[in-house]
Amino acid sequence: MLHYYVIDTETTGLKPAYHEITQISIIRCTDRHQLSKFIKAEHPRRATPIALEITGRTMQDIQHGESKEAVVAAVDKFFAADGVTAEHRCMVAHNAPFDKNFCHALWDSVGSKFQAICWLDTKTLAKAWANKLGIIKPKLTLTASLEFTGLTPVDPGVHNAISDSRNTYLLMKRGMDEGLDHLACIKRYPHTSSNE
Repeated sequence: MLHYYVIDTETTGLKPAYHEITQISIIRCTDRHQLSKFIKAEHPRRATPIALEITGRTMQDIQHGESKEAVVAAVDKFFAADGVTAEHRCMVAHNAPFDKNFCHALWDSVGSKFQAICWLDTKTLAKAWANKLGIIKPKLTLTASLEFTGLTPVDPGVHNAISDSRNTYLLMKRGMDEGLDHLACIKRYPHTSSNE
């Protein structure tokens, strides 16, 4: 049996090997408990202006937060509470490869492995949903996906890991309730360290 977790990250850019996660939020679906952390950027000058603009944060903002080591330890502890292995955890994200690559890079940077192997991409789920609704060439951003599926977003217009993970949860939950084949959207990504 899979244990589902919804995740969203905010980063300083698009390149996992160069940019950093500055905010991470994870919802444990069994009890809807949410863990959210700001991470202090080690290389704030690498932040792209567009990344700062999208998240509404400043260069000064991203220099505050917890250390990456502390955040990785907190997330690992959060996962460990379920009593299962990485094989039995499924991360749910909108554009999952993006979040997966950044999580793997962050855990690599502290000499650890991300403790979930399965990833469900709600972008793929939304595409299947649009096809079911007869929508040709749908926009598949999180906001657009919520709109065409008739969901009311949490904190409309706000773009951060806390609200985006909550909105992703709504999309996943409604999609499952609608009977969409979410299992077809799950892919396995075992964490192979870049140092191996």
